[in-house]
Amino acid sequence: MKKFLNILVLFGTVFSLMIAAPMTALAATSNAAQATNGYKSSPVRTGLTITPGNSEVVPVYLQNASTAVEHVQTIIDDFEAPTDESGNPVLLLNGSTAPTHSLKHFVTVENSTFTLQPGQQTTVNVLIKVPAGTAGGGYYGAVRFAPLGSNGNKNVNLSASIASLILVTVPGNLVEQVSIAGFGVAQGVNNNSIGDIFLNNKNLHVITRFNNTGNIQEQPFGKILLKRGSNVLQTITTNNADLPGNVLPSSIRLFSYDLSKVAWYGKYKVEGNFGYGSKGQLLTATATFYVIPLLFIVIAVLILLFVLFLIFGLPRLIKAYDRRVIARANRHR
Repeated sequence: MKKFLNILVLFGTVFSLMIAAPMTALAATSNAAQATNGYKSSPVRTGLTITPGNSEVVPVYLQNASTAVEHVQTIIDDFEAPTDESGNPVLLLNGSTAPTHSLKHFVTVENSTFTLQPGQQTTVNVLIKVPAGTAGGGYYGAVRFAPLGSNGNKNVNLSASIASLILVTVPGNLVEQVSIAGFGVAQGVNNNSIGDIFLNNKNLHVITRFNNTGNIQEQPFGKILLKRGSNVLQTITTNNADLPGNVLPSSIRLFSYDLSKVAWYGKYKVEGNFGYGSKGQLLTATATFYVIPLLFIVIAVLILLFVLFLIFGLPRLIKAYDRRVIARANRHR
């Protein structure tokens, strides 16, 4: 198959030379405050380490950006990784708790309800106390603010609330284990199906799917190189936002980056070199793909058919013609 693809690329290169002569980037977010339905809160996300038996206070700031008086309640929710591998946290509502990484049991707030005048800002101090004997690993949850009097545990009220995420690392028996579940090139907006052959270079993006089988959230990092032959066409630095994206335990997260230096035909390779964990564990991956315009394929097929005709068909026609000539000559004797 690869030989056939190389033949197609060769035909495409020859054809392009013939016609060319006359034709001369938990989702990573910024530290800026977020605003939703009149609320602004910061920080977007907090990460910290707390040893068992100790506690930490996390200040979360909430501002009333509307012109009306707001009566607010504070709600603590656990969250988990989404099934779509996007990294956007899925809040566990209706009092649900995460089975192994629940943070809400460790959290109390000093002011669970309060009133904000227009433009007023307040600080909500979130106390996180990790009991002695807590197993090492990652624990995470969300401090959510919703209008007082609404049922903050129902999905319908998510649009009226805003949350600040907290991820805690508890030292102990930490297992750092990440692998690459998928690496390659896909085409099209919101399409993450890896392919090998593409008919054009539009909307190509390289994707990496990190699978975290450990018990602590990880922030993989690294670089991806786009190559054509030995030439590096594009270098992509991965997961380098102000707040890098996390891959939660027992989940897969997909990272996608646009490929902007792919020409309209050719053979290409993407090479990924990544690191993760406290010791900088390394991961590598490569993938090859081809951009072969439909016109190239049609021309290659026609040339192949013509070559096959010259090899097999033409000799038969010549032999048949010779037989007819000989037969005609014999009849006229």
